[in-house]
Amino acid sequence: MKTLAVVIWTVCGIVSFFWSMAVIIENLGFVGGLVAFLIFPATVMFAPFYVGFSTGNWTLLAITYGGGIVAAIIAAMSKED
Repeated sequence: MKTLAVVIWTVCGIVSFFWSMAVIIENLGFVGGLVAFLIFPATVMFAPFYVGFSTGNWTLLAITYGGGIVAAIIAAMSKED
């Protein structure tokens, strides 16, 4: 079960990163994307909220935070060490 949790966490993290970068590059251009890449944690943390409030599309937020929460629950339920 922990393997499933790691897979979910990894896939959601990668999708979230690339989608967040795409949103930032679309709105701020290449230089904004470069700056966002350098401050990576803030990018992944705030971009989903920006997309949600500005467009009403909360899918990125669900993938970013929901994927982590689901993976954490599955890992906690796992009996493997």
